[in-house]
Amino acid sequence: MKRYLILFVVLTVGLALSCGKKKTTEKPYVPPPFVSKPPEAFAGFPVVVTNDASRKIEIYDPVVENWNTAEAKKWSWAPTTALGFSAADVNTFGGGTDFKLRKVPVWNNKEFAAVADNGFAAIIEYPSGKRKWSKRLSGNLHSAELLPNGNIAIAASDGGWVRLYASSQGPDQEYYAEYSLISAHAVLWDPAANLLWVTGQHVVTKAHIITALSISGTDAAPVLTEVSSWTSTIPSSWGHEESAYFGNTNLLWVTSNGGEYVFNKTTKTFSAAPTGNLTFVKGIANQASGQIVLTRPDFNKNPKPSMNCGLNNWSTSTVDFYSANGQLDGTRVVNGACFYKVKLLDSDYQHQK
Repeated sequence: MKRYLILFVVLTVGLALSCGKKKTTEKPYVPPPFVSKPPEAFAGFPVVVTNDASRKIEIYDPVVENWNTAEAKKWSWAPTTALGFSAADVNTFGGGTDFKLRKVPVWNNKEFAAVADNGFAAIIEYPSGKRKWSKRLSGNLHSAELLPNGNIAIAASDGGWVRLYASSQGPDQEYYAEYSLISAHAVLWDPAANLLWVTGQHVVTKAHIITALSISGTDAAPVLTEVSSWTSTIPSSWGHEESAYFGNTNLLWVTSNGGEYVFNKTTKTFSAAPTGNLTFVKGIANQASGQIVLTRPDFNKNPKPSMNCGLNNWSTSTVDFYSANGQLDGTRVVNGACFYKVKLLDSDYQHQK
């Protein structure tokens, strides 16, 4: 009997303590873990990448989850003799450093693309890929832009210049205007301001800048002049990419080795990109939905992805997709790829919603 009484007392006290805990404390809320999801079906424009591994420029459908399938890859290009290029052009091309699709009014508003590679630049018909203009150049070319008049602007980082070639005058035209800019990395035409935005290091002040160039002269003999009132120092060193901000013509995406930013043309100020100020971003753009698409070298990622570019330390096998507020939506991986620059297949220079 005594043993049963002791057991009854223990159970009663335990029940009382248990009930007391329920009344005084609640189970802490643990948020569910973040699960990466593929981009939404409305992802928008196809994605263009320069691939050092395949030595081609490639276009993928971001809605397709597996980019290693034939369904995902929509187009690829490299110069060939059948497309009008020389054997030297074919041997020089290494996969590209830039690609911009544009509608050119002076060429019946048809679509053409400006292409840059380390030692080569071209204008090609799209989607045929046929040669419209091309030239092999030294200087480590990083960017190209096709103007509405058919002339092509090129930035050379090792050459320390931005050039505007009179490509509108013929497929082998060699005349150019030049603006000196150390480590010139990007060129982007602004149709609203009629200016060419460029990034690099100022030859006098050595500041790492974004600035704008005006174009005067004629189509056959253009002249480049810096508009110093637009010059702004990038918050971190070694400016790299610049691209249009979809939905606001007053903004530009700007990246450097030290960060990624949104540049306000009116105030000439930089704000941190919503993706967390990632370093060494080589290409960045946003869809109409606000989704951000970018490439960043595998070498600079921590941890380094299991599938990575083993060819160099400036490319990646992955294209990253972020929501407008900077949360990772998902990734697209191509096994063995070495993507350097990413662009969207959009022929307009900029969009205002």
